[in-house]
Parts: sequence; C-alpha cells; structure tokens
Amino acid sequence: MAGLPDFMTDPNAVLNDTDHEWRYNRVPDYKKVNQAYDEEKTVTHEEGSLGWLVSNLVKNWEKEMSYKLRADQIRTIDRSKYRFNVNGGKWHTVDEMLQIGTYNALIGDTELYKASESDFSDSHKLFKRALRTFSWEVLEVYSGPPTVAFKWRHWGTMTGNLSVNLGNGQKLEAEATNEVVATFGVTVAKVNEKFEIEELETFYDPSDLMRQLSKNKKTPSGEQTVSGGKCPFAPSQ
Repeated sequence: MAGLPDFMTDPNAVLNDTDHEWRYNRVPDYKKVNQAYDEEKTVTHEEGSLGWLVSNLVKNWEKEMSYKLRADQIRTIDRSKYRFNVNGGKWHTVDEMLQIGTYNALIGDTELYKASESDFSDSHKLFKRALRTFSWEVLEVYSGPPTVAFKWRHWGTMTGNLSVNLGNGQKLEAEATNEVVATFGVTVAKVNEKFEIEELETFYDPSDLMRQLSKNKKTPSGEQTVSGGKCPFAPSQ
C-alpha cells in the first residue's frame, strides 16, 4: 500500500534485512510459526484493514525485538522514545529488552516463573522446547493511530516438557500435556507519523500461561500432579 512502511503491509518484512546483525548470526526461520498461524488463527483480517495493519506491525516488532542485536537496526520503533510496560509496572527501554528478552519483559517474576533467574537465551529455549510453535494474533482493534488499542491471543500446543528455574535451588518441572495453551491480553501502542512504536503498554495475567503449562507439574518427590487454570478472559460457564 502506497505511503506505508513495509513492516505495516508484510508480516515478515524485517526478515529481508539480511545486512542487519541477527542473533545466532542468521535471519530467523518463521516458516513453522507462520504455517501454524494460518492453520489455527481464529480471526482473518481483510487486507488493508486496521486489524491487518496492526497485526503486521506487531509481528515485525516481535521478530526484531527477539532476534536483532542492535537497537539502531530495529525499524519498527522510534528508538529515542521507545518504552515497554506490563500491567503498569516498570518501564523497559529498548536496550533493556534486548538484554533480558521479550519473554522475561512480558512475564517478570511470578510464582511459576522467575525472569530474574533467566537470561535471554534461557527464556527462549524454555518456550521453544515446551511449545511446538507459539503463535500470536490480533483479535480486535479498538482505536487507530496514533494511539492503537487492541486485544490479542497468544497460543501454542505443549509438546515438550517444562523446566523452570525458580531460584534458591528450586525448579518447576512439568510433563507435556499435548494440549493447546493460550493467553489473552490488551495492548495500547503509541505510534508516530511513520508508524514507528514509541510506547507499548500491555495488560494481561502473566501467570495464566504458566498455570496451563504446569498442569502436569511434578512434586519435589518426582510425582506428577494434575492441576488446572482458568483464563481470566474466558467467559463464565
């Protein structure tokens, strides 16, 4: 679409930045994630619609924040103003997010996950091992630029075991459920006239996903227990 940056019209636009510095010295491969998204998404946004544009922007932001090494090469943000916040907590700069990782910034320290005990690499390996793929979709957009508010869904099938370092010698171990886990949230993004992100505020229950992933958690003696968690956004039965 004329006048719009490529990261607004192509969800994989930044993967063409082959001259940028990427983690592991290579452009990441999103083929499996993209396939799972196409097969499992619950909403289809018409090309050119606000939902389609927002989805493309966020998908490119995630790729850059997760895999690019240099803040000055992240095209989806205004580096001079960018900051990120979850549930009204601490604001993170782009440099902080590149250091700790998107998972740690999104989840933080909870009963079932300790971002303070996990670095960027540890956090990404944990979810890659536990989930076959981890897809994301925009469900609904409530307002357009410059302040964009939208509801989203993040989901995947748990095909691998979970192992979380909780600190003080404690670990959370849980066997794969082979079930779909999903979490829902609302994000408010402020963008400039170039559609670069200046600010992201996300609101959701960080423990919801971990409760689902730890459904088959083991006791300290190694026995397996079965527990369940309810998504706070799910309608009452």
